[in-house]
Amino acid sequence: MLLREVLALPQLRLSVLAGADDLDRPLTRIYVTDLLDPRRYLSGGEVVLTGLMWRRSPTDSETFVAACAAAGVAAIGAGDAAYGSVPADLVEACRAHRVPLFEVPVEVSFRDILDEVNPSLWARRATGLATVLVRHRGLVAAMAAGARLGDLLSPVAADLGVDCWVLTPTGRVVAGTTGLDATGRADVAAAFVAADRLPMSVAVDGRPLTVLAVPGRSEHRLASWLLAVTAGAPAPLPDAADELVSLVALARAQADEATLVERRLADRVGSLLDSGGDLGELRGRLSSCGLSPDSTFLVLTASLTGLPAPAELAVAVVEEILRPYAPQTVVAGLAADRPGGVLAVVSVPAQPMSTVLDTVRAGLTALVPALGAGRLAVGISGPAAGVVALPGAVEEARHAWRAASDRPGPATVVSAGELASHLLLLAGVPTDTRRAFRDRLLGPLVEYDRVHDARLVHTLEAFLACSGSWTRCAELLHVHVNTLRYRIGRVEQLTGRDLNRFEDRVDLFLALRLPG
Repeated sequence: MLLREVLALPQLRLSVLAGADDLDRPLTRIYVTDLLDPRRYLSGGEVVLTGLMWRRSPTDSETFVAACAAAGVAAIGAGDAAYGSVPADLVEACRAHRVPLFEVPVEVSFRDILDEVNPSLWARRATGLATVLVRHRGLVAAMAAGARLGDLLSPVAADLGVDCWVLTPTGRVVAGTTGLDATGRADVAAAFVAADRLPMSVAVDGRPLTVLAVPGRSEHRLASWLLAVTAGAPAPLPDAADELVSLVALARAQADEATLVERRLADRVGSLLDSGGDLGELRGRLSSCGLSPDSTFLVLTASLTGLPAPAELAVAVVEEILRPYAPQTVVAGLAADRPGGVLAVVSVPAQPMSTVLDTVRAGLTALVPALGAGRLAVGISGPAAGVVALPGAVEEARHAWRAASDRPGPATVVSAGELASHLLLLAGVPTDTRRAFRDRLLGPLVEYDRVHDARLVHTLEAFLACSGSWTRCAELLHVHVNTLRYRIGRVEQLTGRDLNRFEDRVDLFLALRLPG
């Protein structure tokens, strides 16, 4: 029911004093009050009837109208009984706050207005509720029969008289009506991930939108869908939003169920790659995930720290940032003690490596405002030709991930191509062999430092970094050259290596670069 319809009832004899251009506002209810600030009892869309008992001075009108405007009321009806007419200060306050104001003559009681308006409101609300229930049952049945969100959203939005879009936090379109370009989608997504609270209002191309979250299996905003719905100024939450949220939530629940199956298959691939399992079994697992075993692959390793349920959330984030590059990916969550925590395998289309990096970095940049105190580090391997090359690509990705973890910033990505060549060579060496090599060379130094606090490992790192220059290394460590010579002598005794020999320097340099 519109405000205009109430004012047109001849038996009520209501006169408009302010806001004659804003009479097409929908009404939710009639509320009677004489409180100076009734906001706690208002939810928006009310016609507030008042006998003006709150008015002790002309300035009280500003306080009362400002409170009603902040609550989003449809109009104020002022009775004549107290003053004989509506005070001019109340009229001016309503004009200033763009709140329609009408006069209730003394011979018309507020009960008369309630008796005339409430039955119509209740009847229309009941009819609307029945319509919503019928439509909701139809939507549930359609989705159960296999209808997609994209097929249902546009006709429902048209029936409700709104435009709407379902987006991911990176701005990817899940479904929606027309009229929101890539820039607009990016703006809405950026506002969503950075918002202090939801629902929120945002203007895109001068059009007000209400933005709500539609959480999935993970409740965090990073893994949510967002629903943007057109709304009238100043962008209150439209009545249609609840029905649209219900529809999108149904679709999200279906998507989550399908994702669970895909993740179980992906986790098996991840376990095989993490443990160095049989390549024949790996071929079969990749095929079950929709990837050809003879493809050229990229491997991505990622970790998310500082947020609740980081493993599950990290999987969802990696899936999202990879989707624009390759819709078909395998993203697995690993055990908490494994490097990176998330392992992803993606089949490489005919695109340069720079395209992959640009896609991943763009996705990370879009999500940074939602990370808060969290930190996301991503490492990407070089291309791997077929299943046989995947174990080496996993090691490359992990080396890149370690480098990304060491870099500052809330979200960092490093590719294997950015790493020094010796790290790529080491990536192809089995883990046990690398660990044994490091322990054999550095184990005696580590133990000596533990017992004597001699800092021999640190001294060796500094000496190699200075290319064997005694003077520069002594200055760097703030010790006398003779002290440095003594420490390096102990290093040579404990390791059995001669640091004057290039080969021994290389061995110790590589051992220092291997993870402990």
